[in-house]
Amino acid sequence: MIEVLAHDCGPVSVLIHRKSKRITLRLDHASRNAQLVLPHKKFLGQGKKLLLQRSEWLTQQWKKLPRAMPFIAGKTILLGGEQTELVFEKGRGAAREQNGQFIVPATQEAAFADRVRRALIERARISLQEQVCLHAKTLNVQPQRLTVRDTRSRWGSCSAAGNLNFSWRLICAPAFVLSYVAAHEVAHLREANHSFKFWDLVKQSFGDPAPARKYLRANAPKLFAIGAEG
Repeated sequence: MIEVLAHDCGPVSVLIHRKSKRITLRLDHASRNAQLVLPHKKFLGQGKKLLLQRSEWLTQQWKKLPRAMPFIAGKTILLGGEQTELVFEKGRGAAREQNGQFIVPATQEAAFADRVRRALIERARISLQEQVCLHAKTLNVQPQRLTVRDTRSRWGSCSAAGNLNFSWRLICAPAFVLSYVAAHEVAHLREANHSFKFWDLVKQSFGDPAPARKYLRANAPKLFAIGAEG
């Protein structure tokens, strides 16, 4: 980032991407920040003109952002695709779901947000491990290390070494969506591409991927709003 420009709705970060072919203005759902992307800093003047020209468009994009779902007791987040209330419980122990609530113990309220995030990551890890094992058995493959992170550009990935990486936010989506992403990455252990053979493997292990893919396209902004500041 070389500069931050002012806009009525918030700051606009100016980024240099050498591989960019043109100047682009976008609102990143993952960071909830506006970004002006330039091929080189010499295009900064043109970038500022573009921001001025598309100011109204950017304002409309900001207005379309789903409301933030911060990790605050009494607020709601998506969990398994359902609106779930966050509840602070003083003490220690594992988080639990109960009657539409996600009850998270913490020694003090200041630690609540971090405890919620950790609890969601752990839940995602357990669920993804179960689904990966299920799909790996179906496709007769052997995954290596499984990692759960706050990924920004992909819901999952598969390395050449067979390591699988997933977004913890999948635990916030319906279970069939999490299962699909697990099946998708497991299928890459057999086909490191998106060929017809690859999609046949996904269908063999999971079934029709269309509903899950549609959900992710439609609800990505909501999933990235989870944990964001209000």
